[in-house]
Amino acid sequence: MIRLSKLFFCLLLLFSSSIYATSYEEGKQAYLSQDYERALEILKPLAEEGNSQAQITLGLMYDYGHGVEKNSSESIKWYRMAAEQGVPLVQHDIGVKYFQGQGVEQNYAEAAKWWEMSANAGIADSQFNLGLMYYRGIGIPKDYVKAAELFDAASLQGHGNAQYSLAVMYAFGQSKEKNYATALKWFNKAAEQNVAQAQFNLGVFHENGYGVSKDIDKAREWYQIAADQGLQEAVEKLRALPAHKTAAATKTEPSVSMIENTTTDTTEFASTKISPPNTSANELDLSDWLRQQAPDNYTLQLASVISKKDIINYIKSSKFDSNAGYIEVIVNDITRYTAVYGLYTTYQDAELAVSELPLAIQQSTKPWVRNTGILQGLLP
Repeated sequence: MIRLSKLFFCLLLLFSSSIYATSYEEGKQAYLSQDYERALEILKPLAEEGNSQAQITLGLMYDYGHGVEKNSSESIKWYRMAAEQGVPLVQHDIGVKYFQGQGVEQNYAEAAKWWEMSANAGIADSQFNLGLMYYRGIGIPKDYVKAAELFDAASLQGHGNAQYSLAVMYAFGQSKEKNYATALKWFNKAAEQNVAQAQFNLGVFHENGYGVSKDIDKAREWYQIAADQGLQEAVEKLRALPAHKTAAATKTEPSVSMIENTTTDTTEFASTKISPPNTSANELDLSDWLRQQAPDNYTLQLASVISKKDIINYIKSSKFDSNAGYIEVIVNDITRYTAVYGLYTTYQDAELAVSELPLAIQQSTKPWVRNTGILQGLLP
C-alpha cells in the first residue's frame, strides 16, 4: 500500500527564490501531468545544478519508476543531495531508509545521524524516533536524559506517541522524577489523540489511584475506549474488572506496553515514506469491501458526516489516493457516511499511517484507528 507522505505535500508548497523557480514549476507541472519525459528533461539539469526541489522530485521518479527505470540507489542519491542542503523532512526520510534498510544497508547509527539533523530543525517525528533510540539504546548509547528531552520537544508539538513515552518516563521515574500527576497529564494528552496504550494506562491510573482518586467506573471507560481500538490488554482488564466501583482494586504498576518493549520492530517508529502526488479523487463506496475484511484488521476513520455529498467532497478536496473511500454506517439509528483510509493488520501499522497523513488532515479531523470488526457491526 502506498502511504501518503507529509514530505511531498510540503514539497508542493516550497517556492524557490533562485533563478530556477520558473523552470522548476514547469518541471513540477509536467510531473503532475505524468509527462515524465518532459519532467526529466527539465528537472535533471536543475537537480545537477543544486536545486533541492528538483533533486527531491528526481528522487521520486527513480523511487517509483516514473519515466525512468526504478532504481533505489539512484533515488537515495538525489534525496541525499537535498538532505545535505538542509531540507528537514528529506533528512527524516533518509533516516527512515537507513533504519529500515530501504535501498541502503541498514545502519542505525546513520539513521540517528540524519534524525538528529531533522530533530534539531523541529521535525517532531524525528525527535520521537531519536528519543526512542536513546531510550532503548539502539545504534547509540542508552540515555534516558536525552530521550526525555527529545520526547518533551516532540510532545510540545502535539506528537501523541511522544506524549505517551514522556508519561511513561514520569510514571516510572526514568530520568524524570517519578510524578504520577504529570504522567497523568501526558497520558491524557496522548489519549486525546487516540493512542490506545495511553488510554489503557489511564484506566490503570483510575483503577489504582495513581495521581487521581480511585474510580472503577472511570477506569472501565478508559479500558473500553482502548479495547475498542483492539488493544488486547484492555479487553483482558475489562473481563477482570470488579463490577462495582466500591469493589477493592488490585494494585498494579502502570503498564509500559510499547515503550518498554526492547524489540527493534520499526513499526513503532514514525515513518514518512516519500510518495508521489496523486491527482485522482476516489468516490468509491467501500461498504461491501469492508464486509469482506477480517474482523481483526484496522482502518483509519478520517471523518463522519450525515451527508453523502459532503463526504465525497471531503475525499475529493483532500486528494487521497485509491486507498480512501467511504462507508455507510448506522449510529444511534442515524445513517452516517464515514471516510476511511487503508487496511492494516496491526494497530501499530495503522497508528503509523496516521502520522504519515498530511498535517492539515491530522490537525483538522483527528484521524482515528478503527477496528474493522467494530465498523462491520455498524453497517446496515
